[in-house]
Amino acid sequence: MMMDQLAVIFDMDGVLVDSEPWHYKVEELIYAELGIEVPDKVHQLYLGTAADLMWSDLKKRYGLKPSLEELVKYDEEFRVGFFSDLGNLQPNPGVKKLLSGLSDANIPMAVATSSVPGIVDIILEQCGIRSFFDAVVTTVQAGKSKPAPDVYLYAAGKLEHEPSSCLVFEDSMNGIRAAVDAGMTCVAFQPEGAVQHDISAAHHFITDFRHISPETIRRWVTNKQFS
Repeated sequence: MMMDQLAVIFDMDGVLVDSEPWHYKVEELIYAELGIEVPDKVHQLYLGTAADLMWSDLKKRYGLKPSLEELVKYDEEFRVGFFSDLGNLQPNPGVKKLLSGLSDANIPMAVATSSVPGIVDIILEQCGIRSFFDAVVTTVQAGKSKPAPDVYLYAAGKLEHEPSSCLVFEDSMNGIRAAVDAGMTCVAFQPEGAVQHDISAAHHFITDFRHISPETIRRWVTNKQFS
């Protein structure tokens, strides 16, 4: 496979940046305002999914009175304010070097995320990596949330690449399933010490971005065996 036939798509939260703890904090604050307690085992079900899917399930589980539209809107407004005030996010170690190497190799890149649209550019700009990406897409634009493959297929379309020529970096079971079902090579990122998720559906596995190169990625796309 020639390098110019390759495209790389990144999930954002937990992959490009360790923002999951902050999202968890936001959700705890919103749950408290709504007067509900959500066990970790339930909260884990929503990792990698969009806000509308999460709040639709929570509304049913806890009989929440606000409409789904009101819950999703409040969620986005709360997150935008929270992350705007945070102002100190950094990309995961090795991410910026990898993005720079891919850019130098003229390999197109996209972000495909389930995060609410209002905070995506805020997070990417805070990390100083927004300019590396040819496309930034969310499940709101693409259709169904992960684990459906919609957002990855939409991102591939934006990059004008076939799914089979795309490699995805993901960290959640829902996201891995979405990437694999889209027909893409999926690399699971699970740093040492992080909460362990089921990553068995991924083709490859890493704990660190610092030693990943464009050549490594090309080999992964031509060999999807789990490693």
